[in-house]
Amino acid sequence: MAFHIPPGAMSSLNSPGTRGLIFGLTAAVFYGLIPTFTLPICGEMGQDNPNAMTTMSILFYRFMIASVIMAGLMLIKRRSFRISRGEIVTLMYLAFLSDGAAMFLLAGYPYMSSGVATTLHFMYPVLTAVLMMLYYNESRRPASIMAVIMAVGGVAVLSWPTEGSQVAFRGVVLELISAACFALYLIRVNRSRVANMEGLKLTFYIVFFGALIFGAEAFRQESFQLITTPTQAADLLLLGLLCTVVTNLSLVISVKNIGSTMTAVLGSMEPLTAVIMGAIFFGEVITWNIILGFFLIIPAVIIVIMTRNR
Repeated sequence: MAFHIPPGAMSSLNSPGTRGLIFGLTAAVFYGLIPTFTLPICGEMGQDNPNAMTTMSILFYRFMIASVIMAGLMLIKRRSFRISRGEIVTLMYLAFLSDGAAMFLLAGYPYMSSGVATTLHFMYPVLTAVLMMLYYNESRRPASIMAVIMAVGGVAVLSWPTEGSQVAFRGVVLELISAACFALYLIRVNRSRVANMEGLKLTFYIVFFGALIFGAEAFRQESFQLITTPTQAADLLLLGLLCTVVTNLSLVISVKNIGSTMTAVLGSMEPLTAVIMGAIFFGEVITWNIILGFFLIIPAVIIVIMTRNR
C-alpha cells in the first residue's frame, strides 16, 4: 500500500516556524550534551584515567577547534576578518566573560551531578533580569520578582542533601558564578561597540580569543596537554563542532525564524538533556529534590523570558 503524504505536509515542514523550532531544539539539546563529551576526559594530570585532561586544556581545544571551523565558514562565505583596535579590546573583554562561564561550569562538575550543574547554570536569564533591574533601571514587574523567588527556591532545593545525591555548597557557588558570567556577557555584548557586528564574525573572535586565553593559562599553570588518545580527540571534536559551532549557528537560524523569545524558551531543553544523559551514561541518580528544583527553576526562567520580551 502506497504511503500518502498530505499536500501541505512538506510545505509545513519548510515553514519558518517549523524550521525555527527544529534549530532552536537542536541548539538546546547540543548545549545539554556538553557534560556528555566533557566528563569522560575531565580530570587532573596523574590520574588513573588515561583520557583525563585538565580543564584549561579541554577548553583550549574546544574553542580552538570551533574557531578553526568558523574561520573556514567565514572564508567560504567571503566574510571580512577586519576589526579595529577598539573592537579587539571589547572582544577580549567579552571573551573573558564567556570563558568564565565555560570554566566555572566545568569547575562545578566534581561537586554535583552534571544535570544539576547545568540546571544551576541555566539560571543566567534570571540573573540577567536581576542585574537589569538593579543596574539598568529595568521595571520591577511582579512576575519577574516572583520568578526570582522561584529560582532561589529551586537553588535551595537542589542544594539540599539527599540519599544518592550530594551537592556541595562550593559547587553551587561555582555554577552560579558561571551563570553570572554568562548573564554579564549577554548584557554587555548588546551594549558594546560590537553590538552590530555580524553574528558569525563576533562568535569567531569570541571563541578564538577564548582559546588563546585558555591556552596561555594552561601554559602558565604548566598543565597544557597534547591529545594522546582517540577518546580525547573524538570528545574534543564533538565539543568544538556540535556544542560550539552547530549550537551558535542553530541559535542564529532559530532567532531569525521564530524570534529570540521562543528560542530562549526552547533553551529549557538544555538542562533536561543534561539530566537525562547524566542518568543514562554516568549513572547519575534523579532524586526528588532534583525534580522539584528543576520544576522551580525552569518555569522561573521561562517566566522571566516571556515577561522581559513583552
